[in-house]
Amino acid sequence: MEQLADFARKWSSKGPVSCWLGDISAEPQSRRPAAIARKAGYEPHSDEDFFQIAEITAARVLAYIQKESLAYGQRRYREGLSRDMRAMLKELGPEAQFWSNSRHSDFEPDALPNPSSFWMWNSLSDSTFDTGVIAFNQQTGFIFWVEEDD
Repeated sequence: MEQLADFARKWSSKGPVSCWLGDISAEPQSRRPAAIARKAGYEPHSDEDFFQIAEITAARVLAYIQKESLAYGQRRYREGLSRDMRAMLKELGPEAQFWSNSRHSDFEPDALPNPSSFWMWNSLSDSTFDTGVIAFNQQTGFIFWVEEDD
């Protein structure tokens, strides 16, 4: 988990970003997305505030939110950074699950762009915009979340 730990340290105290990495083995699997969000200081309304997403989508979301404005970005990600994020997420192993507050269908492989999918999200914060990735395996939970006001 070296890459994930380095990433969490890098982002743990930067502006409107929440990043947490730690042990979640005591949490029931069905409640892990909300439990991990709470570890980062959020108060999700329910476990149903989150959508399961594919690993490649999670990597693309991480690449996007590190470099683009949520309010004014062009909904594009940097492919090289996305590959790096995917390699990092693979440290969680093949049983890892990935969740977000949006389906991010426009970041799905081979999907036609659908700008309206950006607006299909459940806000986790009081900010105008927020999104990120929650990931976990049997032992380790991870969250990287960005907030932005326009």
